[in-house]
Amino acid sequence: MDRILPGFLALCMSGSLLAQSAGQAGSFLRIGLGPRARAMGDAYSAVADRAVGPFYNPAGLGFIRVREASVSASAMSFDRTFNFIGFVSPLPPSAGYGMGLLQSGFRSYEGRSSNGEPTGQQIEDTQYAVFMGFAIRFTDQFAAGITPTWMYSKVFDVSSTSLGTDIGFMYKPLAGLSLAYSIHQLFQDFNYVRDPSGLGDQTTQDKLPRVTRYGISYARAFEGTVKGVLVAADLEKTQKQSTRIHLGTEINILNKIFFRSGLDASDLAVGLGIPIQWRDHRFLFDYAFIRDCRSGLQFGSHDFSLSYLF
Repeated sequence: MDRILPGFLALCMSGSLLAQSAGQAGSFLRIGLGPRARAMGDAYSAVADRAVGPFYNPAGLGFIRVREASVSASAMSFDRTFNFIGFVSPLPPSAGYGMGLLQSGFRSYEGRSSNGEPTGQQIEDTQYAVFMGFAIRFTDQFAAGITPTWMYSKVFDVSSTSLGTDIGFMYKPLAGLSLAYSIHQLFQDFNYVRDPSGLGDQTTQDKLPRVTRYGISYARAFEGTVKGVLVAADLEKTQKQSTRIHLGTEINILNKIFFRSGLDASDLAVGLGIPIQWRDHRFLFDYAFIRDCRSGLQFGSHDFSLSYLF
């Protein structure tokens, strides 16, 4: 019983902390990634540029024009961590590739027995996702891509790895208009084998739900103070979950600052992006605040990223 209790608590804590992102295996992958995308309400599958592009729709790599290296971190409630490092690059004449490492979880806690005594064990919930995407642009308007993803998950004293893939398509029928379709977490599941000295030699399979996204975005350039406006929308369908709608917009002011806002299902989001020029080097700083209404506690998260374009 003394070993069962901390393990049970860890599983409950893990599930409750990530419930707002779907409540199923691999739910940390459905939180969203990167302050630009998150500030736009996670409506990003038809944009899918920048270093987070392969995460949302690998087909976006087919339209990448510059190389980018990016790091991001989130300040979240309940001592959760959510960090990312990624890189994307065009691959002339008509392809692109990208890679990324995503870490999620919460800091370890000391386990306690049923009567409250410390057990000397550390309870932790940690997940990693490593992905590498590739896309080919078949015409000036159409691209298709794939993102194989390797995942590692550890909850208390059990761990598992998984290998799956995402596929995506992007079509640009008119200037500024983009249509997208992507399927995520194909063939991906976790098989947790519990330590025989604990709860017995048991194997539990957690199959990641298939996620399908339909996206549309439209970008329009202007003269004057407002240099451009981008609007986007995603329809997200997850197995055994209700359909979610994502809406977002970005406004370019004098190419000096980008204001963003969005609606991620029931969560409101706002943010900004600031280009930074230092000598011959180009950087981008991005920030987002996402209000988490689904937790019932009115918490929010702050996302930050710094990117280098070259």
